[in-house]
Amino acid sequence: MDAPKTRFYIQTYGCQMNVADSERMAALLEQQGAEPVAAPEAADVILLNTCSVRERPEHKVYSRLGEFRRLKRQKPGLVIGVCGCQAQREGEAILANAPFVDLVVGTANVDRVPELVRQVRAAGKPLVALDMPERGKPAWLSPEPHMTPDLQELVPPEVRKSRLKAFVPVILGCDYGCTFCIVPKTRGPERSRPAGDVLGEIRALAQSGTREVMLLGQTVDAYKAYYWPEGPPGSKVYGLADLLAEIEGVDGIERVRFTSPHPNYISADLIDAVARLPKACEWIHLPVQSGDNEILRRMARRYTREHYLDLVRRVRAAIPGVAITTDIIVGFPGETRAQFERTLSLVEAVQYDGAYTFAYSPRPGTAAFSQIDDVSRAEKAARLKELVDLQNRISKAKNEALLGRTFEVLVEGPTDELPGQFTGLTRTHKTVNFPARPELVGQMVPVQAISAHTWGFMGEMTE
Repeated sequence: MDAPKTRFYIQTYGCQMNVADSERMAALLEQQGAEPVAAPEAADVILLNTCSVRERPEHKVYSRLGEFRRLKRQKPGLVIGVCGCQAQREGEAILANAPFVDLVVGTANVDRVPELVRQVRAAGKPLVALDMPERGKPAWLSPEPHMTPDLQELVPPEVRKSRLKAFVPVILGCDYGCTFCIVPKTRGPERSRPAGDVLGEIRALAQSGTREVMLLGQTVDAYKAYYWPEGPPGSKVYGLADLLAEIEGVDGIERVRFTSPHPNYISADLIDAVARLPKACEWIHLPVQSGDNEILRRMARRYTREHYLDLVRRVRAAIPGVAITTDIIVGFPGETRAQFERTLSLVEAVQYDGAYTFAYSPRPGTAAFSQIDDVSRAEKAARLKELVDLQNRISKAKNEALLGRTFEVLVEGPTDELPGQFTGLTRTHKTVNFPARPELVGQMVPVQAISAHTWGFMGEMTE
């Protein structure tokens, strides 16, 4: 009789890169014969893939671990692992705080998860894997970048599940050093994946039924890698615009997006690529973080309000109907009321389609951590509410101006909250909910917007 399969459960916190890492872990475990389960109670291996960008997700992880501790008392053979950015940042401190944890796996060791699970079971003691590539010469300049182990095919094609939309990491780590950001510490130096590997992954996705890909990176527009269409001789260095042009020729892929870019790397070539390539969607996420030049300087963002607004003008002039979204932090150390109001005025000036807004959270290991966090929690909350209220008004007004317009929507599936309603995204990354039939999932359909909301539209399919 065959031995029972190992059952695993993965819970993901944080950004799209974490989602991609979780997919990678799941694919590698399945390649070794394990099978996923929908509830931790049914699992033999539980993995929490964590985020360290803000304090709150870290607290949630320890709360969840407390629940799993009780579960482990009932199942002594249960393997519990903490993976991702929080694991990279805290390391062995996680074992001190939660001694029943068996695995602590950093961001550069995701591909070792199946092997580490086997080692834990064989040795009967916890393991910590936090190796990180050294900083120095960019990986894309190495003599044989295609040989860099952690930049190869991130999810083996033979175990890839069919999905309509997929995340494809193209650049790992970050060299930028914004003073509020822990990513350079938790994900290491910037490393671009060879373009041939990225394109090979996207072709495999297309063959498995994927219609839309999202290219991922902490600074995705800093992408720079070799591509050898016919072998190393005559190799070319590719940027993100070149990658978008190559994806245009991949049969089966109908849409491509990318996130998150840094404003300083948005080149004229990249803007032109989004404008002229039919598969490149008319949506650009442009994190601004603050509308005040002094705060931007202390954040080490390396652009000014004026440069940012000029970039927005150039993007809108080149890409008709483009949707622009952003990230904004309120309550950065030393932020005065007047400086916060300059952020509000920038939001009014740009008229974003949407924004991810956050109250500043001190992160140990960042340059800003040594600064006095002198904006009170109550004031941060008040500023955040004021900003969210403003952006919600703008988002709804922009969507109301589009009522009656018909959009091309990729039908993703039924909504969780509205019986009989299906959901999808427009090319400009706006959500549309509308009545549809199950057999339309995976198809592009025309949908007319009939009511507007801050998040998008309610709609009806047209013939």
